[in-house]
Amino acid sequence: MFEFLIATFYYSFYLGVSGILILFLIRLYIGLSTKLSKNDFLCVLFIPGSIGLALKVKKTYPLERLYFILNIIFFVAMFMGSIFILYMKLELNII
Repeated sequence: MFEFLIATFYYSFYLGVSGILILFLIRLYIGLSTKLSKNDFLCVLFIPGSIGLALKVKKTYPLERLYFILNIIFFVAMFMGSIFILYMKLELNII
């Protein structure tokens, strides 16, 4: 059972890391489809945590609901993955 818990933390870490790329690609699609200026487009892409998206895109954009749901899923996965990193760093032996 303990191995299942560690495996869950392990795979959620990699799911969260892959989420960074997926959310970046969705922001790229949103930036291209809304016809932003070059400066706004770069802000949407590279300001982390969707802050650039919230600041620069005022109207509704395509895939808005999907982006919001994926953002929550990847946040939860990264949080669970951080538990795995702490487990490995502190070298806990809880068996």
